[in-house]
Amino acid sequence: MKTILITGINGFLGSHLAKDFAVDYNIIGLEYSLENLHRLKGYSFKVYSSTEDLTKIFVENEIYAVIHAATVYGKNNESIEDLITANITLPIKIYELANKHNTSKFLNTDSFFNNPKYNYSYLSAYTLSKQQVIEWLKIIKGKCELINMKLFHMYGGGDASSKFVSQIISSISINQPFVELTAGEQKRDFIFINDVVNAYKIVLSSHRNAAIEGMTDFEVGTGFSTSLREFILLVKELTKSNSELRFGALPYRENEIFDSFANNSKLRSLGWSQQFTLIEGLRKIIK
Repeated sequence: MKTILITGINGFLGSHLAKDFAVDYNIIGLEYSLENLHRLKGYSFKVYSSTEDLTKIFVENEIYAVIHAATVYGKNNESIEDLITANITLPIKIYELANKHNTSKFLNTDSFFNNPKYNYSYLSAYTLSKQQVIEWLKIIKGKCELINMKLFHMYGGGDASSKFVSQIISSISINQPFVELTAGEQKRDFIFINDVVNAYKIVLSSHRNAAIEGMTDFEVGTGFSTSLREFILLVKELTKSNSELRFGALPYRENEIFDSFANNSKLRSLGWSQQFTLIEGLRKIIK
């Protein structure tokens, strides 16, 4: 059974990948701290700490592929140094080791925020780190295939309570008297976590880059965008909430992104397709 190393294995994405991939692969993980692996409860994955010598992971295991899902957003009072370490230094070190130890594939997790046409002020340090790490990874020469998975607005059960979808569902489902919002004209490509995991699975098993040079990009989204207003109204309908939605009470962020959706044609060419509509995904979370 081939071995896959997942960084950020206790994160929202990493834990979903680990549990699903464990059916077909031997999964090992990497986390900064091993003290509270709450999303992995009931599983016995071998997890290493990123504070130790990373070479040990590749010496002790014959790793077929690395999925880099670890990230620091910089919105929980993390320092710039912590953000750079997690988002730039760590993946560079692991990719260099992957090349040295004959690992076949390295899947980097990217964000739709990372787009040169945007000048979005929100999470600017995070976005900059995502831009820079790709350029550094491209410079590294080796035979390990470099694949970039650019995720659009991923959502699902068990995500951090600070995330937009989690906050909205929580506030509305408990019938908070009122919820202050922007006008909600921004449109996002919401993609359910199960569809994201399936995209990684298909790319890992199907994609072959004959040249094995440079980097191959896959945009992971439904290909359609939904306004935040429509999304929030749908949540209210599904929860049968009595909350008053105060659209327009909050201003837009500086240089707000007003429409964003994936070009998933390359992903679809490998056989991927969306399995969960927005209503189906929200129903699963709310249930």
